[in-house]
Parts: sequence; structure tokens; C-alpha cells
Amino acid sequence: MLNELSGPVDFDLPCSLKEWKSTHYVPIKRNIYLTKRRIEDDGIFCSCTSSKSTNGCDEDCHCGMLFSTCSSSCKCSSNCANKPFQYRAPKKMTVVKTEKCGFGLVADEGIKQGDFVIEYVGEVIDDKTCEERLWNMKGRGNTNFYLCEVSHDMVIDATNKGNKSRFINHSCEPNTEMQKWRVCGETRVGIFALRDIQRGEEVTYDYKFVQFGADQNCYCGTLSCQKKLGNKPRGSHQALLDKRKTHFSNCIGELVRVWQPRDKMYLAGYIYDFDSYSRKHTIMYVDRSSEIIDLSKEDWDFLPL
Repeated sequence: MLNELSGPVDFDLPCSLKEWKSTHYVPIKRNIYLTKRRIEDDGIFCSCTSSKSTNGCDEDCHCGMLFSTCSSSCKCSSNCANKPFQYRAPKKMTVVKTEKCGFGLVADEGIKQGDFVIEYVGEVIDDKTCEERLWNMKGRGNTNFYLCEVSHDMVIDATNKGNKSRFINHSCEPNTEMQKWRVCGETRVGIFALRDIQRGEEVTYDYKFVQFGADQNCYCGTLSCQKKLGNKPRGSHQALLDKRKTHFSNCIGELVRVWQPRDKMYLAGYIYDFDSYSRKHTIMYVDRSSEIIDLSKEDWDFLPL
């Protein structure tokens, strides 16, 4: 028998084992850092006050507008509503097998627009490790990626360790979105509802990823389906790791927050102008200062209208 198998043999894993591999992971509740954990005081606090009828913070909370949870520096109560990562349990959801998109996540309860759905957690790795893992997965023919780039040298990989959020499928008309929040100085990623989600409805978000490898068809089935998943990387493979926001002139008038390294905090403002030659934007900040910067090289986010 050994002699018969001495030559090269074509081998592929059974479909049932492939499915098991994609669903098998170690459940965790918080991110596990395999790189240096960065804790930065963003200097953000609010002046909201609590009363008998409210927990103190609503949509006008300064912290919430800047995607930062309230902290001990705030004047609101200890049970403040602007602490989704600390005090809000993930919504009840079930992993199901879909017809065309592998496994997915279905809501077991009604979810209101704006609700915190679940945190995206996994192993936090740097860009170098991320690239190594991607090439290893590609070499094994693995097309199931569970990577979320948060910022430079901070990628959350839920391939081996994570929670149910790793099963959320892509949609060109998603009912949730990923939001990057600052929680006690730590950057964490939450998934929030874009609209009301009915019980039994699949939970989805827009992956917005840069393509790695062969084309992947999109089977979301929505009216605005783009048919293909993701965008091809531009230039070198490093573009895969440089998935930062674009810098087009149509961003003029948008509300944003931009990280200020000197002050170690985000500063809110709006995009006033765009220079197509230098590819730089003029930002007018709430403190009435202005700055001309290249947004492709900055840590920034859109603010909700």
C-alpha cells in the first residue's frame, strides 16, 4: 500500500470538513492582543447631567457624537446610556446555513435602529502578521476571511478566535454598519443597526474590503447588488493593507472627526474645501481653527448627521 501511494496524490478535504473548519473557532468576549496594546487618553468628556427620567446622555452627548464612550471624566451618571460596549449585551442571534452565502447570522429578536448589535472581536495583529496570514490562507485555498482593519498596524482577525459577529454576511443594502469607538482609551469595533431589524431577518453589513485573489461574486440579492464583492487593490500588494477612506471632492460639507496627535484627542469639524492638485482637504474645526491635510494619511471618521 505504501508503494502504491508513493507518487503525488491529488487530495481535497470533504465539503463537510470544509464547513466544519469555517464554523470552528474559539469563542471569546474581548479582543486578544498579539501585538502591543495601545491605550490613549483621547481627552473627550461630556457635560451631560442625569435626572430621574433619563440616564443623562442622548444623541446630543459630546462623547457619543465623537464615537467615544463616556468615562469617569464625564458628569453623567455611572449607568449612562452611552456605554454600549460596557453595559449592553449583544443582541440574541443564531448562526444559520444560507442558500448561497455559507453561514449567516439571523436576529432572534427585534432590533431598533441605532441599537448596539454586537462587538467585532478576535485576535488583534499588526499589518505584517495580517499579510502573512492572508498569504497562508490563499496558499491553502481558503476564501473565508474574517479580517477587520481598524487602523495602521491594528487588524482584528476572527478566523481562529471570535464571536458570532464573524458570521455576518455582506450586503450591498446592509441593515447594520461597523463603527470604530474609543472605549477608555482603547479602540474597539461595534456593529450598530442602520434601521429596524425584524426577528428572523438576516443581519448584514457592507464589507467594503479590498479584493485579495480571485473575483468573488456577491449573492446578497438586493436591488442595488454590485454583483462582485470588493474592489481590486491598486498597485502593489501593500494596497491590501491600506484600505483607508478615499479622498474625493464629493466629501465637501461632510462632518468629520480627525485625530490630533499633539493633543491626543479627536477634534470635530467639517470638510470645507478640496484641492484636486494636491489631493488635500481643508478642515474647519469646531474651535474655529482650520487645517489643510491629506485625509488618506490621517486617522479620521465621518460623524453622523
